[in-house]
Amino acid sequence: MIRVSPAERGLERFPTIWPGKALAFAIFLTLAASPALAQGPADGGALPLTPEGAPAALDAPPPALPGEMVDIAPAGDEGISGIEIGDLEELDPDSGGILDASMGGLGVDLWAGTDRTRLLRLLSQLPASYDSPTLHDLARRLLLSSAIAPVRGETDAETSLIGLRIERLAAMGLAGAVAEMMTIAPAPETAGVLLRLHMENRLLLGDNEGACKGAAAGAAVLDPLYRDRLAIFCKILAGDMEAAGFRTNLLREGGDLDDPTFFSLADALTAGTRPKVKSLTDPAPLHLAMAAAAEAKLPSDVLETRSPLMLRALADSPLVSDSVQLAAAERAATAGAIAPASLAERYAAMEFSNKELDNALSIAEGDYSPRNRALLYQAATLHKLPVARGAAIQKAWELAAADGTYQLSVGVYQPELEALQPGAELAWFAPEAVRALYLLNQPERALAWAAIAQRFAREPEYKHAAALLWPLIALAEGSATGLGHGRWLSAMAEVNAAEAGMKAGFAYSLFEAMGERIPDDRWEALLQGGARADMLAPDPAYMRAFRKAASAGRRGETVLLAILILGGGSLTEGGPALLSEIVIGLRKVGLENEARRLAIEAALAGGL
Repeated sequence: MIRVSPAERGLERFPTIWPGKALAFAIFLTLAASPALAQGPADGGALPLTPEGAPAALDAPPPALPGEMVDIAPAGDEGISGIEIGDLEELDPDSGGILDASMGGLGVDLWAGTDRTRLLRLLSQLPASYDSPTLHDLARRLLLSSAIAPVRGETDAETSLIGLRIERLAAMGLAGAVAEMMTIAPAPETAGVLLRLHMENRLLLGDNEGACKGAAAGAAVLDPLYRDRLAIFCKILAGDMEAAGFRTNLLREGGDLDDPTFFSLADALTAGTRPKVKSLTDPAPLHLAMAAAAEAKLPSDVLETRSPLMLRALADSPLVSDSVQLAAAERAATAGAIAPASLAERYAAMEFSNKELDNALSIAEGDYSPRNRALLYQAATLHKLPVARGAAIQKAWELAAADGTYQLSVGVYQPELEALQPGAELAWFAPEAVRALYLLNQPERALAWAAIAQRFAREPEYKHAAALLWPLIALAEGSATGLGHGRWLSAMAEVNAAEAGMKAGFAYSLFEAMGERIPDDRWEALLQGGARADMLAPDPAYMRAFRKAASAGRRGETVLLAILILGGGSLTEGGPALLSEIVIGLRKVGLENEARRLAIEAALAGGL
């Protein structure tokens, strides 16, 4: 279970962005503290849940003061296209949110000009997991922003927009955000998606009685199959085994055979035996509740789930082994459902022998497992001398890069990195610090370390590493001019001459997307043939919709389509041309800072 403070649940702090009926409960992870988190942070406070995710989101604006209002009225007399403006008290509940512009919200006119049916269709496709911290942050803000909802047409479905937004937040594992949004949403019984979220929260909390009562009260709006499965569990809890067995058989006979784990658990609970769950690659809250009631252990293949919410729950579940808990926590942190600082606390809480700590590096090199990543972290934090700590962090990042977990490792080691002061004795470490700090969206700190790299690098190896930093610094500073360009090209050619031209073109395209003109002779020099990367072509329908939305200034639709086009995977899969177009589109709708962050992220992901 995961602890959240009252403020994080929204019980003592949520801005009155529009009048709504505050519910008597806060969903999703009051999740009462488990042993793994019972120790909490050093100050004894609750673990931070918002922002829950990626390093780039760690500098999110502070929350508004309690009771802060947002002026939703347009400046002029004319309404916003596609949106109906009414009195504050008449606002559609779908317009509610917990972020206004001062808190990182994307504006009350976010959905101006966007068709409601299209919005609902696209929003339901929003990914749950993201490799990109910037896209994760944009998705979070998109879902949490207070913005006037598009008008529901006479033929539009009665789908709850705020319910769909909360469902997507839950899919991302953003428990604190879900808790706050539920306080301003309509009563759960009014929409199936809200009621199911409420039921699953009660199950994760161990409040089976509350889940059963809620399901009975709102049976009419629940999905029939989910309702029937939950009803069977509730019959078992009530001791009515005969009715539970009868309903289970009815489901079987009706052809509901796609969830063998449910039937295995239901049969065992009805018979009073302890089941052995052999495989569960797609766990759900109902599975966890039934397994807990049956005192069953879950197999390690639960880690195959792609749900950040379930990974977050498994990270604190006594139903799985300690090693599975730690692996789940890492994957949840990678997805943005657990803050890297929380993962670092888990690493720090593990117990190792002095012999293990003395040989942490060799152990981690031999087996780079979650446990040994924790071992390496503890060993690194034991170093008091800056040079020794820098060397330990550098080695940890080297191993993480080879394992595909570099971004997560940077977040975990962020406090240790920030504790190091730029200086001549750490010039060899400076290039690593620069890249990590740009990934953490700390450009000023990155520039300070870049100055050290350029000023004090004496050995050819370190001069070479410093020269390779040029495109990152130039993107952050907004200037592609200067002497660094030539040294960068030479350094790239030394590393891999065959790919140097391709990487130069990648960098130039990002510069031009950010409004920096690259001289024709630089482009001309790249027309010499050489290596070309295979790129995935984006869906033409989505690209067309993106271009039209960006050109028309439809901010929310542009952001939503950008996320769907790039997806939750690597930023470089679609190639430089696609990234450039996305960056340009974000700039067209006023998201200059986000566009720059995305460009820098892409440069890092592309090996620049």
